[in-house]
Amino acid sequence: MRRHLCISVTFLDPLFHGKGDGDEPEWPPSPMRLFQALLAGARIGCRNRQWSQTTAAVFRWLEQRHPPVIVAPAARPTSAYTLFVPNNDADKEFERQDRLTSKIAAPHRLCDGDTLHYVWPIGETDWASAQPHAEALCGQARRILALGWGIDQVVGNGRILTAAEAAALTGHRWCAKVDHRSGGKQWRIPAEGSLDDLLECHQQFINSVDGKLFRPPKRPSVYGHVVYLPDSAVSPRSFAVFELMRPDDADRRQALRQQDANVVAAMLRSLACRLARGDSHEFPNGSDVYVAGHKGNKEDRRPRFSYIVLPTIGHPSADGMIRRVMIAEPHGSDGTHAAWAASRLRGQVLTDNAGRPATVLRTCDAEEKVVRRYMEPSRNWASVTPIILPGYDDFKAIKPDRAAHATKAERLFLKAVEQAGIPIQAVTDVALRKAPVWPGSLHPSQYRRPDYLQHLPGWHVRIAFREPVEGPIVLGAGRHCGLGVFAAEDQGAT
Repeated sequence: MRRHLCISVTFLDPLFHGKGDGDEPEWPPSPMRLFQALLAGARIGCRNRQWSQTTAAVFRWLEQRHPPVIVAPAARPTSAYTLFVPNNDADKEFERQDRLTSKIAAPHRLCDGDTLHYVWPIGETDWASAQPHAEALCGQARRILALGWGIDQVVGNGRILTAAEAAALTGHRWCAKVDHRSGGKQWRIPAEGSLDDLLECHQQFINSVDGKLFRPPKRPSVYGHVVYLPDSAVSPRSFAVFELMRPDDADRRQALRQQDANVVAAMLRSLACRLARGDSHEFPNGSDVYVAGHKGNKEDRRPRFSYIVLPTIGHPSADGMIRRVMIAEPHGSDGTHAAWAASRLRGQVLTDNAGRPATVLRTCDAEEKVVRRYMEPSRNWASVTPIILPGYDDFKAIKPDRAAHATKAERLFLKAVEQAGIPIQAVTDVALRKAPVWPGSLHPSQYRRPDYLQHLPGWHVRIAFREPVEGPIVLGAGRHCGLGVFAAEDQGAT
């Protein structure tokens, strides 16, 4: 039976002042912050006499664990304000009230609870060796005094939970994405050596004043970073993006028709497959699955590349022609395979079914204005090429599980959202229509499709998310082959 070590922290006041890297307000509090609070509670006052190598071994066990799941109440940032506090960094003057310095506070206010939980799963085979450490940490958790600034006083507790008890914890779940692509906000986590580093920092702090000489103590430096995302968040996708250039003039862009989006994607896929054969790069489940997209059956959800077209949109006179293409990994991947595509496909020629050169791929800047329309975070997205629903739409009203009075088309769309790896709880609103949203786009019936998608209905869709989501967003049964491509509606790119 799988068990879970759960360390819970209850705030006595519904404010958290802690800040993360870059002095930015942090929520939820990082696992490294909890690790420091546990260590402070274990070494404070008379408890320092109880410190032993056995206790140190408990902390070293914790610093090597996989980052915990954080179950936290909702919190909202409050308005920042300035405090004036004594400056402790001088080495000559000791009249601290005469040396005030400003300190900006920008706390988070807890909205629907005052307790957060850090949960580490422990497998059945690991329980025998982990049990003494986990139980000792439950005791150490009750010694925590503060989490964040000194004014963020808390009551700590530790328990060993069953899987059912861990699942029943109330709050928003934040999960660590170890293989998440770099960039964006990250949280500190303990790493091997964090304990020794913190003990050294503390010892230097104790010895920082020698007579009238002040030696600034070192700051903690041994820790890792990880991205935490709430369970309703959409993980970004890593990608490689290219411009289409004319075969006879490498300085001029090639423009291809939007109704041929599937054909352009097929040419891109064919090139990637050809280059992947015999290449030393290792793809999950092999290149036949990841690059070529060959699957055992229609329910096969193994990860694979998506071949995406980026029609020119974003201003009223945009013609909707295809001048840029993209190869994207699944949501939450680490970017390794997209980097391979960027390197191997650069400068290569796309050929049509007859083997004639159609266009040449040139690396495109991800900050280019049209590309940004498909990439920048936004809450509101609308389809450029139509989404192909993963089932037949008979227009009959039904009562789906997630939305009363939704049409079958809407229910199929929600299924497509889940199939694409996007949490359904991230979506707040959906509107389906046959008319195109973007200038230059066409009615769904005007797009060419592969044979296996001919019988399925196509729609244009507007979708709204709870929080801003990064692109690319591609949905539906044709999401790997140029159809179901979305662009952000509330960005200013042209």
